[in-house]
Amino acid sequence: MLNLGCGSIRPAGWLNADSSFNAHLQRLPLVGKRLSRIFNPIEYESDNVVYMDLNSNWKYGDRSVDVVYASHLFEHLTLKSADLFLSESYRCLKQGGVIRLVVPDLHKICVKYLKDYEDSNVDDPTVFILWAMNLHKEAQYRNEGFLKRLVNEYRGYPHQHKFMYDDKSLSLRLKQAGFKDIKVESYGKSSYISEIRDVEGREESYLSAYVEAIKP
Repeated sequence: MLNLGCGSIRPAGWLNADSSFNAHLQRLPLVGKRLSRIFNPIEYESDNVVYMDLNSNWKYGDRSVDVVYASHLFEHLTLKSADLFLSESYRCLKQGGVIRLVVPDLHKICVKYLKDYEDSNVDDPTVFILWAMNLHKEAQYRNEGFLKRLVNEYRGYPHQHKFMYDDKSLSLRLKQAGFKDIKVESYGKSSYISEIRDVEGREESYLSAYVEAIKP
């Protein structure tokens, strides 16, 4: 079971993958966590993670994977990389394997934005849209140290959303990639993954779409 873009969610029994520089720097003996504070103050409790670059072909064999799970990752991929993600998911999944994608839900975000826009008690509804859409803010990284800016430049920052989806558009992408039995689910509930609470066990904190499907 692949948990891609895992961040701090690294349950046992899953292959947790991430490309975060900070996440892997912390794994260095003795000095890792100290060095990582230069780039990010977050400290991860578990080292149960491997590096994976989703802009390249996956190292896993054909029909070797039971589950592909990614939460708040897919929207950070360019459309070209998103196509690669879906084709590699399809290739690696076994027959009957499951893909589940969780992304910010553009429909839900727009509904809330319009409600806040009409609400006279909200001072500035654009604050919400900046956060929800994760748009690039000018000079966002200007005040960071030279070393951190250098590493961020190498990693392709700014790392805001590359695209936005809702349940309908994401379902269509899965259908076009060859998946079937597509279901729109809710947080922590899955028709296909009994271990879903391993990766969605915490309280929901974002307006999201949850879509899963089967490889025929």
